[in-house]
Amino acid sequence: MHTLGDHAVNLQLTNAGAEPLSCKIVYGHWVERDLGRLDPGTTFDIALRQQSEDHALFIYRDDMQRRLMIENILCGRAGNWHETTGQVDLARPRQADIAYLEATCAAPAGPGRVSCQLTDIAP
Repeated sequence: MHTLGDHAVNLQLTNAGAEPLSCKIVYGHWVERDLGRLDPGTTFDIALRQQSEDHALFIYRDDMQRRLMIENILCGRAGNWHETTGQVDLARPRQADIAYLEATCAAPAGPGRVSCQLTDIAP
């Protein structure tokens, strides 16, 4: 069930660091989708959708009848996820219609949280 005004958004999420990351999409109501291990130099290519009226990002449930609204996209060190989690800032993509979103995440050389940066947003 595609609603008029909704459109596709391609998200490319790349591990720009030197160690493996574990990434997830967190939907509203604390539902999670584990994206799995993201090795250094590799990219997840994720098909999202966006509502034109409020720019909210979502993915349709498998039955295509309901939307899973995206709250966060999180990545952390593969072996120490909770203590090192960083998030992709979705504030800018939620301000306008977009078709492409690119982000990189990387763990710091020492201890600390993973840092994620938006590197490209295109209409």
